[in-house]
Amino acid sequence: MKSRTTARSRVTVALAVGCLLAGCATNPPEPEPAPPPSPTGPDPALVSWAGGYCGAVKDMRLIVYSMAKGYDIQTAADLPKAEDSLKKLDTALTAAITGLEKLPKIAQDADELAAGELAFYRKLHGKVTEFRTLLPRGGVEYAKAALNLSGADLVTHVPAVKTGDVPGLDQAMKADKACELVG
Repeated sequence: MKSRTTARSRVTVALAVGCLLAGCATNPPEPEPAPPPSPTGPDPALVSWAGGYCGAVKDMRLIVYSMAKGYDIQTAADLPKAEDSLKKLDTALTAAITGLEKLPKIAQDADELAAGELAFYRKLHGKVTEFRTLLPRGGVEYAKAALNLSGADLVTHVPAVKTGDVPGLDQAMKADKACELVG
């Protein structure tokens, strides 16, 4: 019984070795052509667009922290703080609007993001221009209100299209230094 099992094992091994040798002797099948390499990074055009977008809006994301607040204005002697803050905001808004207007059309979602931000900044710029015009006659309470409204608009603003909703934009923003504080 034992010799029969051993004989079967030897025949099985011999057949397996024979099959392997026969397989090695034939030409191997030609390998399939390699698929084209997939892109390893974001679209360069989108990275460039992201850099322009971030350059335009990054100051707007941070300016609220450097502005005087309504509670900083107590007397007429404090009005120059309000004037300076509104002037600084006006300058930043002008730069943001100019930067957003220069962005090329690249993709529908990205264009909608830029258009929404542009509309918001234009509207806020109109308010700030009015605040700056009326501030000299408005006094302390007007200055407080102007700063509070401007600050509230900036802090509560949420873009209609978020950067994460634009295909590839998050990756493109990570690839551009100008976008470190935007997102």
